[in-house]
Amino acid sequence: MKKLLLFIFILLSRGVMAQMPDYGLYNIHISDSAKIIRTQVKPVSGTVFTRPGLLYYWFGSNTIHEQQGGFSGKLLNGIYEESDRNHHLIMQGGFKAGLKDGVWKTWNEGGRLGSIITWDEGVKTGKFAYYDAGGNETQSGSYDHDLLDGKITYHTGTDSVKTIRYKNGKIVPAKNGSFLKRINIFKKKAAGTPQPKTP
Repeated sequence: MKKLLLFIFILLSRGVMAQMPDYGLYNIHISDSAKIIRTQVKPVSGTVFTRPGLLYYWFGSNTIHEQQGGFSGKLLNGIYEESDRNHHLIMQGGFKAGLKDGVWKTWNEGGRLGSIITWDEGVKTGKFAYYDAGGNETQSGSYDHDLLDGKITYHTGTDSVKTIRYKNGKIVPAKNGSFLKRINIFKKKAAGTPQPKTP
């Protein structure tokens, strides 16, 4: 009977252990003379099939590594924060199985925004904005699979804005005039153009 109770106790304790929080086992903290990095290496479910064109970020030998199309350590999976020695944020975002995922932000030394970029599993997809040293927006728009897509706004001065439309990373030529002007059936014919004869 004692053996049966001991066996049941061991089974129950394993079930409880499986549901316990990780207590920071997957949290990484790296500190050097220039910066502090906090990130996570939560377990990735399933097998990771790497894609050759993407950059994978992984942890090994107390260092964050970046490698195209592969990895050789624990994949970053979870939050990522990089700050200077005074705890001012430099970069913030998230990883999913070693790939940048979600909204990523960067800041300059003065604490001003440098960029906001949306990633989808290692690919720039979604809204973005870039800023100058003073924190003023210089460019904004959207990416679609790493290519500029839609209206991209360029701020070329304090009150000067230029908008260019892109499709699959290529500029879409502007159309001359509005749609109504282009289909105006009452516009005058150019001189010297033969007119159709009426019966």
